[in-house]
Amino acid sequence: MIKTYVGPMFSGKTSVALSVYRKIWNKGHIRCFKPRIDTRDFGLIKSRDFEEGIEARCIDYLEGIMDYIDDSVKTIFIDEAQFLRGSYQVLSYLSIVRDIDIHISGLNMDGNQKPFGLMPQILAISDEIINIPAVCYDCNKDASYTFTLDDLSKDNIKVGDSGYIPLCRSCLLKRLGKDNLAKRLIYKPRESSEN
Repeated sequence: MIKTYVGPMFSGKTSVALSVYRKIWNKGHIRCFKPRIDTRDFGLIKSRDFEEGIEARCIDYLEGIMDYIDDSVKTIFIDEAQFLRGSYQVLSYLSIVRDIDIHISGLNMDGNQKPFGLMPQILAISDEIINIPAVCYDCNKDASYTFTLDDLSKDNIKVGDSGYIPLCRSCLLKRLGKDNLAKRLIYKPRESSEN
């Protein structure tokens, strides 16, 4: 089983995954992973909602998980999956062939409202997807978008919490304007065919 917790920044994806982790009795059957690029709390999966983090192995590629798998492993947790590279098929193999339960948390989209890293592939192979909204910074409604306060026009990704806020659709549109949002979403309106 692959269960994925997805949403924008500040939605509590990691908190939900940590809540599941804390309910599992035998921690000896669990392996936890996070991307090496995420140097916040290096070697720990942490959330603002929990003081203590859980120890995680830092990897760059999903294939790196295989170095830590033996017959005792029954459950895997992966945090900030959007930063990992490699083949999503590793997760399918571990879930189907090895019968390991996998809990994954990651951002749905980047600050430019584009699917982030391997997340589209991970969502496609997930048995269950928990879409967790944040609270809109501007109006307090449910927010599905991560908005960057910095210029990400060159598609550079900044790791960390600073410089980002969650926004709902209406507030995203207000902040960017219709034309700018259309450009960001690579939408080009058709010209009228009426003559």
